[in-house]
Amino acid sequence: MDKHLLNKILSNFEITGSLTSFKKISSGYINDTFKIFTDGYPRYILQKINSKVFKKPKDIFYNIDLIQKKSMNIGIRLVDSKFNKPYIVINDSEFWRLMDYEDGSQTFNNTTDPEIALECGKVLSNFHITFENTDLSKFKYILKDFHSLPSRIQQFNDACKKLNKEKIKDFSDLINTINTFSEKFQIVYSSKLNKRLCHNDSKLNNILFDKNKKGLYLIDIDTIMPGLILYDFGDTVRTLVNPTSEEERDLKKIKFNKKMFVSFITGFKPTLLNIEQNERDLLPLSVALMPFMHGVRALTDHLNGNKYFKVSYPDQNLVRAKNLIKFAQIALNNEKYMKKIINS
Repeated sequence: MDKHLLNKILSNFEITGSLTSFKKISSGYINDTFKIFTDGYPRYILQKINSKVFKKPKDIFYNIDLIQKKSMNIGIRLVDSKFNKPYIVINDSEFWRLMDYEDGSQTFNNTTDPEIALECGKVLSNFHITFENTDLSKFKYILKDFHSLPSRIQQFNDACKKLNKEKIKDFSDLINTINTFSEKFQIVYSSKLNKRLCHNDSKLNNILFDKNKKGLYLIDIDTIMPGLILYDFGDTVRTLVNPTSEEERDLKKIKFNKKMFVSFITGFKPTLLNIEQNERDLLPLSVALMPFMHGVRALTDHLNGNKYFKVSYPDQNLVRAKNLIKFAQIALNNEKYMKKIINS
């Protein structure tokens, strides 16, 4: 990204001040994101939506508009373009949007601070209470079968069929683990659980904090659509209780931090008391389901040539897969503990 192109893009939006500099934000796996400085101050977040992943970007803005028309706050403030739309399209396929930057805000990729876990619980609980009675029939499904493990397993099996025998040997342990553990999660898809408006990607670094580490709201809202509360609960918890990042190669460092779990549950209590018993019963399993599913997706992408997630080196998705599936196993070993804390 050069400054000339950036100025060209920004000229289509109603912005304050003149561009002085920009900084690429590298934490996201899908979209290209930049912090925009005008007159020397960080004022905006500019994002290019990955249209290879999000085939219908307009559906994202449709869902956001639906929420905002009902005067429900999802935190972000989109800047209108000069064409009275919250985005622009260049080169016929590149969708760009501009958002106000929250002054003094910060995110965390991983943490061992119980206060942050408490705030995450509050933010996620507030999100679900806000959208509790939302009419889901009007919302678009942004990504079909996004959190459907059966679909992800089918995609994984299709990728394995393309491998020769020698290549399969390299991944035999992971393949056997996936086949063994996938059956443990079938109850999620056979149970009749309430659909709710979910964030669907509520990991730790998608929760925004102020400079005093107080939780503000969820960001990266492209995947807001109907789903199960298990998806949001499992995704947030798995990134809080594991002190390592998804990029950690040393699997011995992967742990389950019980203190962090207790703090999160304390913050999440308002929603915990408000959901159905069959949802509560499956929350602990979701803490294993979500990393397991992400691990399957990462390995599938690795086998397919890294077409979905961004990678900075060839085996990065393989590292992620091993890391995530290892944590899923650890989470399963802590299922009884999580049930005890939730029920108490």
